[in-house]
Amino acid sequence: MKKTTIIGMEAHSKRTAFFIQYNDGTKISKRKKFINHLSFFICAALITACNEGTSQPADGSTDEVIGGITLSGKLVAGTQKPVTPPPPRYIPPPPPAPGDPLVGYKLYCVTFTNPPVAAAGTSDAAGQVSLDIDASGVALGCFVLDTSGEAVAALVFSSGPERGQTITLTGDADLGTITVDLDNGIAQADITEVGTITGSDDMECPLGTWTATVPREECTGTATSYFVIFKNSEGQYRMSFRVGPLMLPSCDCCERALSDIPGTASGGALTFSFPGDMSCPTKIMTVTLTPNADCTEMTGEVSLSGCLACQTQGCDCGGDLTCPQPSITAIRN
Repeated sequence: MKKTTIIGMEAHSKRTAFFIQYNDGTKISKRKKFINHLSFFICAALITACNEGTSQPADGSTDEVIGGITLSGKLVAGTQKPVTPPPPRYIPPPPPAPGDPLVGYKLYCVTFTNPPVAAAGTSDAAGQVSLDIDASGVALGCFVLDTSGEAVAALVFSSGPERGQTITLTGDADLGTITVDLDNGIAQADITEVGTITGSDDMECPLGTWTATVPREECTGTATSYFVIFKNSEGQYRMSFRVGPLMLPSCDCCERALSDIPGTASGGALTFSFPGDMSCPTKIMTVTLTPNADCTEMTGEVSLSGCLACQTQGCDCGGDLTCPQPSITAIRN
């Protein structure tokens, strides 16, 4: 058999002729036969290309034809781009831990003079605070404000076994470390070396400090309320009080205090309203205080609103009932 070699194509005016030349030099036209063979190979190539351009499901079914995609790129060595973090979500700072300085808090003090004089100082990064006030030789009381200006603690002064919320100073005084219980609203300072806890003898009625016994079922069966009535620098009546012992969410048989409670005067009586139960925010306690003729005692009519059902002492949380509570008698100190 003669060996064959495909060596070229010749271009003619009307058609292109294919030829085969044997090794002995003989050139024979095989146009028709070659075209038949070439058509077979072209069709086979097209079928192969079509199959490579599509994919079929792995189970061999042909119900869905998924088009192929091409991923391209260039791999090079380098360092990664810096990641830009998303804007941080605001997270409130944790409450101060015991011993932490209260930064940006205010110590606010007011005299019991007529007219009253008030002053405030803001604590620095170490918790240090100072204020200047025209109060030499007159009674004054103080409480603590948070960074938003809300009263968070009444300042209770101690001198040995004696405790009170009004003092008299005759000169500059360093109160030392003032411990503020933010949960229960009590701030404490020892004034043994710098001042005197004072009463209400020279104050206009009903300003000054008062003490009342309040019936309570928990702890000892009764609680003692110490409260101060004063006027702010605008001449408006205010009250700060502490009461205990009470069962509190953060402490068993401790004192609770509220500060700078606004009051209204009408017909010789003062009325104050404030949250009545730390475990039930809807309860509001209202106390109307009426002093006697010489301002040595006051009777207090007490009620709780926002109640579901009334009890002899207290009420059930929720609802819209107003429940009368046992009255109190307060003694002026």
